[in-house]
Amino acid sequence: MASTGIAALMDPRVFATVLRTFGWAGVVQRARHEFRVRANRFRADPPVEREPGGEPGSAFALSLPRIGAATDEEAAQARADRVLSGEHQAYRWEWRRLPRGAEWSTHPVTGRSIDAEAAWWRLDLLDPAVGDIKDVWEPGRFGWVFDLIRGYARSGDDRYPAACFERLGDWMQANRPYRGAQWACGQETAIRAVALLYAEAAFAGTAPAKTGGAALLRTALWWSGWRIADAIEYALSQRNNHGLSEAVGLLAIGSRFRRQSAVAEGWFRRGRALVERLVREQFAPDGWYIQHSFTYARLAVDQCVIAERVLRAEGLGLSAGAAERLRAAGALFDRVIDPASGIVPNHGANDGAFVHPITVARYRDFRPTITAIAASWGGGVADDLAIDAEVLAWLGRQVPLREPARRDGVWHGPSGWAVGRRGTTSVFLRAGRYTSRPGHVDPLHVDVRLAGREIIVDPGTYSYNGGPNWRNVLADPEVHNGPLVDGVRPGVRGPRFLWYRWPESQVVTARIDRSPELTAEVPGRVRREISLTDRTVTIRDWVLAADWRVAKATWLLHPDASPTMVRGYDRLEVAGAAGPAGWFSPHYGQRIASAALVVERAGGTDPLQQIVIGANDETVP
Repeated sequence: MASTGIAALMDPRVFATVLRTFGWAGVVQRARHEFRVRANRFRADPPVEREPGGEPGSAFALSLPRIGAATDEEAAQARADRVLSGEHQAYRWEWRRLPRGAEWSTHPVTGRSIDAEAAWWRLDLLDPAVGDIKDVWEPGRFGWVFDLIRGYARSGDDRYPAACFERLGDWMQANRPYRGAQWACGQETAIRAVALLYAEAAFAGTAPAKTGGAALLRTALWWSGWRIADAIEYALSQRNNHGLSEAVGLLAIGSRFRRQSAVAEGWFRRGRALVERLVREQFAPDGWYIQHSFTYARLAVDQCVIAERVLRAEGLGLSAGAAERLRAAGALFDRVIDPASGIVPNHGANDGAFVHPITVARYRDFRPTITAIAASWGGGVADDLAIDAEVLAWLGRQVPLREPARRDGVWHGPSGWAVGRRGTTSVFLRAGRYTSRPGHVDPLHVDVRLAGREIIVDPGTYSYNGGPNWRNVLADPEVHNGPLVDGVRPGVRGPRFLWYRWPESQVVTARIDRSPELTAEVPGRVRREISLTDRTVTIRDWVLAADWRVAKATWLLHPDASPTMVRGYDRLEVAGAAGPAGWFSPHYGQRIASAALVVERAGGTDPLQQIVIGANDETVP
């Protein structure tokens, strides 16, 4: 995305926020980036020397028969044929027409075009008249390549590699190197490069590869390595998944060419060092991810799975310390997952990212990621979780060990998360002191699941740059399930994804031996107590602030849940056009009308509220 400009940084409040968010190292990296933008000091043309030759290495070698046998036949064939007919699945939920020619620079909804000849760093990617840039980038991630590989693995039909190379050629003709929207983001370039590395391995030796496809693909990879290396500082300054994605891109492309090029050897070495460092910086020992989002945590884990694949092919691997952080992330997913569906809470920013689609499982299913973690770094998979055989086939790994299914219990981490389970009832609580910028401002937020069904949920994201009134508004505290006292917002927005004030909260107690099982506080403001049985969840809020006047909590009901499953709320607000309350976004670009259950109390009420979820025996299986 576009950077925070120099003019904005002249505002002391903005500068202090940027410094807190990115640290001095990040500020220096960002300043250098801004200087280079103004001085036109980025690479504007491809390197003079041609890409190195050489055959693909073993990093992305695939057993196509194994993939064909492990993949759901009906789903794989249907997906491959839709791509063959000219479609791609955006954000893993909505099928759209695959762009052709100038359409690669045209927004698929608004129809507005982005200058395909402008240097990438000169583009305004946040122009509301154009629309959300992610919609333009999504087909350019080349996730559809994985579906063509599935089709070829099942049939051996050269139509699939032919379609891959033909569309790559169309993309390259429409997107001259380092110009236009498709080259504007190093992370997008890195994600696309990994898809091309898989395609190179899968389609090597086919007639379409021999008649020009392989050479075209090598050129695209070579250009991509130079693009990422030229401007990776901007991604690193953000302290998020962008830097990790670009580091993995350098590592993977560097591995492909390192035996023929000293430049590529440098990419490989830098990528390896960065991935190792960023895993330790971005994953906490308790598994929590720096962006406070399960979707972004999965994105980061998937990038690390790719990195481990490349390193193992080189006789290397991530360090034991880095692997332990990633296993901790897997353990956290295991704590919050519904074993029957694989769904985890829709918590934090949800941008639709699915950067390593080596499964036909649905977007919100985290069982493939848990499978990949166990296959890559050891550990087991709980007995009640299905292992994704297709993931193992793509990775070339064996079935992980099995571990006993989780029992009733309460777990929490120093990063500020807690989980309670009793039978099929589960609660996820977020209450942390932030050491990295928030994605959503949601202190004391709670998700509730009963009998495997989502009841009280996080709204998700919908769009970072949508139409009027829909620019990342689901990040605000008013649409989360935490209490607000006297209308005081626990976080204050700055420019774009920055927040002037970060919220603070903490888990006070987490225990299974007596009720309440979970207690958390916004210090000096409000305390939340959560009690569980195998059929109900009771939540009480107590105002700690003196002389408070009014307190309010708004609970988002999942669209498939009934208000009759909740007792203790004052009124029901149905989703409408007026604002974001009551909307649920399980996928990027999708919002589903639901309802918000509102509790509002005047000062002096003791407690502020008590709601009971699932108390009606007729509504809970």
